[in-house]
Amino acid sequence: MTCACSASASKSADRELRRNFTLGVFNGAAFQLGESLIDPSVVLTWFVSHLTASNFLIGLVVPLGDAGWFLPQLLFSARIQQMERKMPVYGLFALIRIIAWTILAATVWWVDEPHLLLLAFFVLYAVARLASGPCGLAFFDIVARVIPPQRRGTFFGWRQLVGGILGLGGGWIVRTVLNCPRLPFPRGHATLFAMYALILIPALGSFTLVKEPPGKARQANMQRQFIWAARVLVSNGPYRDYLLARMTMILSSIAIPFYTVYARNVLGAIEGMAGIYVSARLGAQLLSNLPWGRMSDRRGNRLVMKLLALGNALTPLLALTLMGVVAVCRLRGPWLPYLALPIFLLDGLMRPAHMLAGSNFLLEMAPEGERSLYLGLSNSLLGIVILASGFGGLIVDWLGLASLFAISAVLCAIGYLLVLRLPEPREMAKDAPAS
Repeated sequence: MTCACSASASKSADRELRRNFTLGVFNGAAFQLGESLIDPSVVLTWFVSHLTASNFLIGLVVPLGDAGWFLPQLLFSARIQQMERKMPVYGLFALIRIIAWTILAATVWWVDEPHLLLLAFFVLYAVARLASGPCGLAFFDIVARVIPPQRRGTFFGWRQLVGGILGLGGGWIVRTVLNCPRLPFPRGHATLFAMYALILIPALGSFTLVKEPPGKARQANMQRQFIWAARVLVSNGPYRDYLLARMTMILSSIAIPFYTVYARNVLGAIEGMAGIYVSARLGAQLLSNLPWGRMSDRRGNRLVMKLLALGNALTPLLALTLMGVVAVCRLRGPWLPYLALPIFLLDGLMRPAHMLAGSNFLLEMAPEGERSLYLGLSNSLLGIVILASGFGGLIVDWLGLASLFAISAVLCAIGYLLVLRLPEPREMAKDAPAS
């Protein structure tokens, strides 16, 4: 009788795991389809470059979006840590994101004055991205409790794989919409923003259907949270090394928005090329998702971080090579924008590793009862670094694109050296004394 009950409970747990796994994969895939329509480093950068010649503002688009996700998390971590279930937080801020993008789409469609449009874009974009911070904190805490560590690499790999397939269609949609003569700027972008808001409804809503088990609640307030955060930074050496490595690798991303700027301003890429660049990046991402996921599951996330640092360094080096060849050989012609495709392909190959290196590594390192603290502290500190990377536009103004790409490559090399100091979290867990 005991064996029968145990078998029944095991089957029920397996069904629940499959259900949560499937809902999580759908959530990630649909969200990635939506993200392909507003790809910050291509579509949004392209949009802002129509409204201003300021390299600072153009370079701020990507880091503002990323920093908005990271920065608020420590502030919300104390409240989330007190909750046995985190799904209410996820649902509330998911709704705020949908509303912000809907208002932004309407604003871009109806407002014609460039300066007002630029201001409205940055305000609403910041609101939407800031709302994603607590949403993401709740998401990762839930994932850590419903997906076992040995399945998370595959879980995120499938999210990215299915999302990459859908995203290829998203790249085609971007190209079609922005090339449509009946949707002149900025109405083509307004259409993409509206489509993104619509896709967010099933994308974010599906995750609210995940069966979340109650987690460990911990009494916390903001003052205690900051004290605990300071203690973690002082006492946990591997965690400090992880943060330094991640900060350096994030700073190396200062060049990413300017690959599109170089293609548009120097190589002569037309509007529709944005969709081709998005498709190229997503196609490469699609091919590399499952291999990265299997590597994470079988070999651990330290190896993923090492290869990520090396791959990230190759991207700005490839851009520098292209700049040199085009300048020295004085190349001209309508085919010139296609020479930038390898840059976006290589960037796409590395994208799945960012998720695994950032989230999986930390999820395995952080104690369960303090997971919100570790995630919130890490992401808030990283958010400050991401926001600082927005000054890449000033480097372009002062030193030029070539210098920016060279600085990015050097930062990647430093990041690799820092990763060499990190332990493998799974080995740390094995060596930890039993409680």
